[in-house]
Amino acid sequence: MRELEDFLGFPARIDREKGTVEFESNCEFPNQSHECKKLFESIERLFINEVNLKFPLNIKEWKAIIEPTDENISTYYSHDGIKHYMQQHKNKLIDTITFFKPEVFYGRNKELPSLILHFYQVNYTGKLNIYNSYGFVNKCHIKYKDIKQLTPDRIESLKQKGINVNWIRNIPLFPAEKIEFDEQDIIMDFKFQELNKSNFNDEI
Repeated sequence: MRELEDFLGFPARIDREKGTVEFESNCEFPNQSHECKKLFESIERLFINEVNLKFPLNIKEWKAIIEPTDENISTYYSHDGIKHYMQQHKNKLIDTITFFKPEVFYGRNKELPSLILHFYQVNYTGKLNIYNSYGFVNKCHIKYKDIKQLTPDRIESLKQKGINVNWIRNIPLFPAEKIEFDEQDIIMDFKFQELNKSNFNDEI
């Protein structure tokens, strides 16, 4: 692994074996600081630009809210569980250009979070008001008002329910990624989440 010049003040290293660039940061939320926001906007733009979208475009946005019931926790509250949810709703997603971004949301005085799945479907009808990847990223921005969500009590509640704490911790850092299916209409892995699995495979 070779050192690179700092990017936005964050130490960067290139791993030629994996073909990846890694950043060291203390960011737990994109809106934690100006530098964190710029870093994760840059990462998100990479995933948007590689799709080679034709601008200007319009975005149809919708979201699904998954409440922390016992059934939902056992079915959806994991990396593979989110993919399972999308597989169940693939008819809205196949043959479209749709990006996805998850959000973890703690309601007032709640010890377990809801999962909010944000969908951004590209189209070219109506007002085409997204002119470039900067505008796309701005549309997908999720601002966390409470950046100290994981209190000791909430961490303990997650562990008691068998929810991976580090996965929950990392959700605010996931960029919007395109939803893709293989030839058998099976949802494919999300590249950023796969590259960063080591950050949330084990509970703290």
